Amino acid sequence: MIPLLKTIDIWVQRILQYIAMTMFAVLALLLIANISLRLINDFIQFLLENGLEGVANLIQSVVTINSFYWFDEIIELSFAALVFYGAAALWCAKLHFSVGDWISPRIKNVRLKHFYRLLILIISATFMAVLFWYSLKLTLRTNQVTTAFQIKQWILYSCIPASSMIMLIYSVVDVIIEAKHFVLGTPDEA
Repeated sequence: MIPLLKTIDIWVQRILQYIAMTMFAVLALLLIANISLRLINDFIQFLLENGLEGVANLIQSVVTINSFYWFDEIIELSFAALVFYGAAALWCAKLHFSVGDWISPRIKNVRLKHFYRLLILIISATFMAVLFWYSLKLTLRTNQVTTAFQIKQWILYSCIPASSMIMLIYSVVDVIIEAKHFVLGTPDEA
């Protein structure tokens, strides 16, 4: 059973990393496209102001300048997914910032050190449970659609309960492991 859980853990982390990288790439491409189109538009305006209408019309016929009226929706979707799934990826890999990493090495008593870590993990798990509950309520209550693409708004919000549920599961596992270390009084590995 443990090898299966380890395989699931590896795949969950991999999927979260790929989602975060994809969303980052989408944001970068949208930024580059937006800047490029603005520069081309400014160049066309410069040509028109300097009497080069033929060249400006030629460029406009080759590069269709449209406003990104849908830009905000894709940015919102990509950024929210990047932030929340990226946070979940860091949480699962234990690469996030933790106050416990700074204070716990200074605690000499083994049981007290495990108690402190357990307390921090319980607080973290409680926060994840609250975040999951309220984000799920928000997601399920939303009936609006986006303006340009008519995407259901709950799809944009769904990354919050999904990522917080993943972080909650990992937090509960960490609480169980740390509680075991606290009860047994096992020393830290070097």
